[in-house]
Amino acid sequence: MNNEKEAGNMKHFATRKILWAIALGTSISFGSMQGSLAVAAAPMDTTEVAVNVTVQQGTIDWSQGAKSRVTAVGIGLPDRRGMAMSRLAAIMDAQRNLLGIIKGVQVDSDTLMEELIIKSDTVKRNIGGLLQGAEVVDEGMNADGSYYVKMSVPLFGAKNSLAAAALPEVIKDIKPVPIAHVNVSDTPLTKEEVKEVQSASYTGIIVDASGMGLEPTFSPVIFDSNDRGVYGISNIDPDKAISYGMVGYAKSLESATSNARIGSNPLIVKAVSVRGGSNSVRSVNVVVSPEDGDRILLANEGTGILDKCAVVFVR
Repeated sequence: MNNEKEAGNMKHFATRKILWAIALGTSISFGSMQGSLAVAAAPMDTTEVAVNVTVQQGTIDWSQGAKSRVTAVGIGLPDRRGMAMSRLAAIMDAQRNLLGIIKGVQVDSDTLMEELIIKSDTVKRNIGGLLQGAEVVDEGMNADGSYYVKMSVPLFGAKNSLAAAALPEVIKDIKPVPIAHVNVSDTPLTKEEVKEVQSASYTGIIVDASGMGLEPTFSPVIFDSNDRGVYGISNIDPDKAISYGMVGYAKSLESATSNARIGSNPLIVKAVSVRGGSNSVRSVNVVVSPEDGDRILLANEGTGILDKCAVVFVR
């Protein structure tokens, strides 16, 4: 009984140690990882647990809005000590793959998640906790006797999400800026066009940037071609960006128009280009014409659609 309890404690300790190493992003060798697992399960057995570490399987589906998730699959090869060890190996592989995908997320135009993890101990700890709490959404045996585990973490949410883990660190020094007001005597729009937008009661904004190579991010900006910021994270409650997302992403104009986020009467504008930030070329921001920039701001004045993050980008 004592031996079983001791083995269980050692297994728990080794698992936590490996999770923490993954969270820290350290270059832990999978040979040492396998050795730790083997000792935890059977102190007298030096056989290593076989872990598939060569294939990273996973996706980020940004098109689900507030329900978007990061998903990864891990594989544990057959182990002569039983399925439990193969499953443990699969979990560790899935968490490793999740981390690999997370590191490539663009937090904003100037910051990759990997860079943020390196710079911030807080973000590093937050990501570690997120990985440790990753949800198992599917698992089972493969035909070859290996074990697979599919795990996921949410992109958005006030707590226990990727946005909650990272975005506060990026925006902590950003000062709130009111959404711009359109001076109707100085707009390139005609009086008739101004009246048309003001009377339309738009319920959301769709910016069509299809075919331009737009990449998703937690903190995009709508610029106009005069470099005016029309919409960005400084203009809204940051808690909304964390829990809901500043924008939704769609793969086509058709799917964008059916997105509940922007309601039944969206204003649709065509992007003229996509761009990075002041210090990057990562194409996460959209650029619209000055006329469409004014249309977006005029539409917001009537219904507050930007405050509600009722915005969808077509990629």
